[in-house]
Amino acid sequence: MSQPKPAPPAPVNILVVDDRPAQLSAMEALLADLGENVVCVSSGADALRQLLEREFAVLLLDVNMPDMDGFETATIIRQRSRLRHIPIIFITAGSDDTHALQGYSLGAVDYILTPVIPEVLRTKVRVFVELFRMTEQLKRQADERVALAEERAARAAAEATSRRAGFLADAGKSMARSLNLESTLTSILRLVVPDLADFAVLRLSVAGAEMVRTLHRDPNAASDASASILRDAMDHAVRSLVTQVVPSALGSEWGGRGVACPLLARGTTLGVLAVAVEDSRPSFGPSAVILIEEVCSRAAIAIDNCLLYREIQSRDARKDQYVAMLAHELRNPLAVISSALGILEQVGDRQDPAERAREAIGRQLQNLTQLIDDLVDVARITTGKITLSRSSVNLAESAERCLRAFNAAGRNREHGVRIQCRDTWIDADPVRLDQILTNLMDNALKYTPEGGRIDIRVEPLGDDGIFEISDTGVGMPPDVLAHAFDLFFQADRPSDRAEGGLGIGLTLVRHLVELHSGTIEVASSGAGKGSRFTVRFPRTAAPAAADEPRVPLPNHATHPCRILIVEDNEDARETLKIFLALAGHDIHCAGDGATGVELAEATDPDLILIDVGLPGMDGYEVARRLRAGQKRNAFLVALSGYGQLEDRRKALEAGFDMYIVKPANPHQLSTVIASLQPRRQAGECPREPSIE
Repeated sequence: MSQPKPAPPAPVNILVVDDRPAQLSAMEALLADLGENVVCVSSGADALRQLLEREFAVLLLDVNMPDMDGFETATIIRQRSRLRHIPIIFITAGSDDTHALQGYSLGAVDYILTPVIPEVLRTKVRVFVELFRMTEQLKRQADERVALAEERAARAAAEATSRRAGFLADAGKSMARSLNLESTLTSILRLVVPDLADFAVLRLSVAGAEMVRTLHRDPNAASDASASILRDAMDHAVRSLVTQVVPSALGSEWGGRGVACPLLARGTTLGVLAVAVEDSRPSFGPSAVILIEEVCSRAAIAIDNCLLYREIQSRDARKDQYVAMLAHELRNPLAVISSALGILEQVGDRQDPAERAREAIGRQLQNLTQLIDDLVDVARITTGKITLSRSSVNLAESAERCLRAFNAAGRNREHGVRIQCRDTWIDADPVRLDQILTNLMDNALKYTPEGGRIDIRVEPLGDDGIFEISDTGVGMPPDVLAHAFDLFFQADRPSDRAEGGLGIGLTLVRHLVELHSGTIEVASSGAGKGSRFTVRFPRTAAPAAADEPRVPLPNHATHPCRILIVEDNEDARETLKIFLALAGHDIHCAGDGATGVELAEATDPDLILIDVGLPGMDGYEVARRLRAGQKRNAFLVALSGYGQLEDRRKALEAGFDMYIVKPANPHQLSTVIASLQPRRQAGECPREPSIE
């Protein structure tokens, strides 16, 4: 199959200028055989217009023309930069050498006398036509090469931009993966070495101290020389807040280039990141410097986030320490008041008004203790530091037990309280469940006037266990109802109203319910129309032992015991001593840990009450020494104003059998002492769970 013939080349333009029409016609006919586009004009002005409008391969120009002769026309043509190189052939009837020289001086390529020889003229014109075609072809090829080069450059730039964007995206994810400062600094260094540089040094100013981290591509290479050369650039970058490019130093051992970029975040200079390359790698160009600046910008944000997180953690720790210390300092005097109240109950008469005064002190002591416990617990819950010890619990029994506690304290004597309960088993922490129910009952009693009614209902419903408490109290308008569980929220109340609180009880209840995978709802028809709280817990099957008869509570009647009190607070020590002595016990006291250990060896007590916050030798060390000595079977009870889980764990690890948070309820101590009698008879003293 024959190849198709190539398309003939497009005709090019030939311009003929002559003021004689007959000569123009003759020239047009003579050049027609070339097959090109012959354009004929009769004046120099027309020729200039044609030259400005299109491209011509050659110009045939008559010398002798009126108005503007050929020489003048050529002079104007040569003054135009675009027309300066167009071939001009002068045609004239005169043979004056002067005219010929003038024509050549104006850039003419030939000077032909008339009458012309057709073959000679066509040959000369054909040469310039072919030359024009070749020139145009070279221009097209050059343009194509330029376009191809530009396309390749654009493609390379796009690919480089894509790689850069991908690198920065991955870098941002890597640096934001952790809020640990050390992990983030390591990620930053590993991002730039070896992908961007052979060596990197990161210098930060954190809390007034300087942190420096380095990374070299070769783990065995010494980085001191590189770091020393970059040091001046790093200092300058921090002072000027401008990226510094370090040229290679001739004659130095390190022959690469370096870049030092300040790390800026929220208007603050966090530090500086410097990178360097060795002689074997290309030096940093403008695009590489921009990429490093982008990395530094993201690194500064990541480091700032780590520092903010560290500050938040530090503030949380300080807040927890403050709350724990506040609770400890408040519980110590409460412990004295509690013991003193126990003494008054034993020695005083049961007649008014002394009995009513003791009851009032007891109620307010219980309220103040509950406020402290709630304050500590809500701080721990909001930071996720409370864990649950779950077991199968009968919600009905818990509700009845909490209500009995209010009955014993005389809290509900002025209210009509009705309770309807059906056995409802749930998986819950018994201590925290009692805390939930006690807070809700206390809330109902607090906001229901004397003579009001409170109804409590406990029953299983589908997959849920329901606890509902409703009252005829002050109720809540819609704007208050929407914020009932918000921390520290307090509804507007008159200044003469005694009932109140810190606005943390219901917040604590909601968090504890949610920790049990439950829900709580509150409803009220408005101010003065009472409130209803409904709590739903996931139900669980009743345990196998649920039908067994309930074990009766131990009789608090106790036989005399030998008790050692180790307490540095004199008031707390003396009031507790008097209270226990009135119960018939043999009491010994020590004001510090060392004396306590000596008395324990000398008196062989059945029960040792130890304050963990003793000066010098603390209570934990006292317990450890007693367990390591001859008093391994003595029952050790820790008394402390600190109630956090870590404090309990430390006490149990030190050897305590029980942990009691101050103020210790006198009846609680009586229960503990009563439980010792059967254990003494059995010759054993097993470890007890911690209680509050």
